[in-house]
Amino acid sequence: MKPPSRVSRLYEVMDLMLDSVGDPLALKSLAASASYSSFHFDRIFRELTGFSAVEYQRKRRLRRAAHLLRHEPDVAIVRIAQDCGFPSNAAFAKAFKQQFAMSAKAWREGGWRAYMDQQVGRESDVSFFVAEPDNLEALLAPYCPPQPGTIAARIAVRMLPAVVLRYQRFFGQSGAALSIACNDVVCERERRDAAAGAPEVRPWFGVFDEDPGFTGESEYCYDFGHADDAGADPGMGMRVLPAGSYACLDFHQEWPRFRSMYEDWLDKQSLWRLDSTRPHIQMVERSPEGRWRGWLALPIKKR
Repeated sequence: MKPPSRVSRLYEVMDLMLDSVGDPLALKSLAASASYSSFHFDRIFRELTGFSAVEYQRKRRLRRAAHLLRHEPDVAIVRIAQDCGFPSNAAFAKAFKQQFAMSAKAWREGGWRAYMDQQVGRESDVSFFVAEPDNLEALLAPYCPPQPGTIAARIAVRMLPAVVLRYQRFFGQSGAALSIACNDVVCERERRDAAAGAPEVRPWFGVFDEDPGFTGESEYCYDFGHADDAGADPGMGMRVLPAGSYACLDFHQEWPRFRSMYEDWLDKQSLWRLDSTRPHIQMVERSPEGRWRGWLALPIKKR
């Protein structure tokens, strides 16, 4: 077994940062966990993401706060600021306005929708992440809201098991570019399986930890891969997709979007709300006929 690569070690540190988004950022400890000095860690982190570790974590804290402001209306803004690692409400208010061009109060009262519409205008919802290159017409089509109730009628709440995922991480890509990049990953692995004489139907998972409608293109982080197996490349990252309750939407020969699940189901729920501590998950596999099928899964918890 080859040792983990430099990139995969940084992946693990980034996941640790997400899990401890409300805690003080100890660069020295993070660097040590990746076997680097603080100086080299920050330099390599910037090369990988385009941001310093401090700036990256600040933006993640603000996006977590944006999630909570939208989906946890009964939690006070000052509590959200504290839970997301800001030392004072004043520091949070200033940082939030710099990031989202409005106050946290205005965001909670509906400003998030205008901001999201601007983001989705460049299509940040990558729900059809393995689109074939000749399917760009569907990939680039503008978002059209579903007929009321049509998506909600198809959603089933399920307990999904944990999955150990081997993944490749993509930064600053969305829409067609990201979909084609993920398709390339699929095709390369299928060629390897065929050459080894063991072609198989393999489920693929796309994962993102934040609402894509709130995330700028340069900050968009997307993990794509398959369940851990004996032939996995140790240079890939490894993470556990947590078990729990998810609102699931099955699809076959279509490419639904998470936004329709939010608007037609989640935003109208009295029983369930988003669980921002777990990721959005997309699963896709080829059917025996070679067509794509799969499901989208929103992490949810009871109100």
